[in-house]
Amino acid sequence: MRVAIRADGNREIAMGHIMRCLSIADAMKTKAEVVFVTAGRETEKLIADRGFQNEVLGTDYRDMESELPVLEAFLAAHPVQLILTDSYFVTKNYMEKLGKLAKTAYIDDLGQPVYPLTTLVNYNVYAPELPYKAWYREAGLPLPSEILTGCAYAPLREEFRIGNRNGQGTHGRKHLNSGEKERAAEKETVTDVLITTGGGDMANAAGSLCRRLLAEMEEGRHKGIRYHVICGPFAESEKELREIVSMHPQFILHKNVTNMSELMSECDVAVSAAGSTMYELCCMRLPAVCFYFAENQRQMAEYFDRETGIKSAGNVMEDREGVLERLLKRLADLERDGTLRERIRAQEARLVDGCGAVRLAERLLACAGYGE
Repeated sequence: MRVAIRADGNREIAMGHIMRCLSIADAMKTKAEVVFVTAGRETEKLIADRGFQNEVLGTDYRDMESELPVLEAFLAAHPVQLILTDSYFVTKNYMEKLGKLAKTAYIDDLGQPVYPLTTLVNYNVYAPELPYKAWYREAGLPLPSEILTGCAYAPLREEFRIGNRNGQGTHGRKHLNSGEKERAAEKETVTDVLITTGGGDMANAAGSLCRRLLAEMEEGRHKGIRYHVICGPFAESEKELREIVSMHPQFILHKNVTNMSELMSECDVAVSAAGSTMYELCCMRLPAVCFYFAENQRQMAEYFDRETGIKSAGNVMEDREGVLERLLKRLADLERDGTLRERIRAQEARLVDGCGAVRLAERLLACAGYGE
């Protein structure tokens, strides 16, 4: 079986679409030949390094209908049985055209509008509450053959699945036995905090937060704590972050991280942008506070805020100073309160087990006729 994955990653839209599709492709590769189709070359090396072919269309990722002649020509020469699309720029006409070439699947974060599909995927924590049946009825479209919703389908990378299977999904230091991990999870003192703000960090949230933390350190706060800062591939704040870590050993910069689960296992608390990283944190049972950049992240942040102890600091693009203040306040609570951290870990354990990419790959391939 052959599968085409249509997704993009670049400085404007960051890396979330490509990264989750790579996780799905990894879970499919023993049963299907997978080719990525992208508008530009920004992620070409990343895709190749993961062992997949990448067809570059040379088109505008924001105008997907204009790419249809090029994409249709490629698929005519290289037929596939399934086209998985992950983009906010698809249209009804675009998906109808793809549906004439193969079975179609779409990864949704927004809810509406809805599109003609074989399989709809929304793995977000809030997705089971969304009224897809009503939306399809209102749009006059037939329901997809299958609608897959909820965290059970969160497509985390293989490292999280393996780590969880080996017991590293519970919080604690790597290589500790179960008793030692339990004691580590219950320890009262926080020593390591993860700061991850997405592939692009359009608002320079990481740099601004580090500056605020430095000011609080000068007041005698955060003693003995190291801050591990992830620098995304498109982060414009890299220069500022490197200046901070060069002068302040409490900050450690990480770029091109190849084993995020290992880094998470070394930390006690996290600050994270709302996105797929939130499900990774849940898998590793790492208590967190979150914030968001865009509307498509709002529902996730608000769900965690409402249903768990993972609070949302809000939209950093609309209320930068307010978000930074709330992040610092909640981070201080997490650093100080071991009972709060333990309660959040228990909540996270009920949400994500790390096996979503395998479940999702199996259902997508089955819907496309694998094994028939």
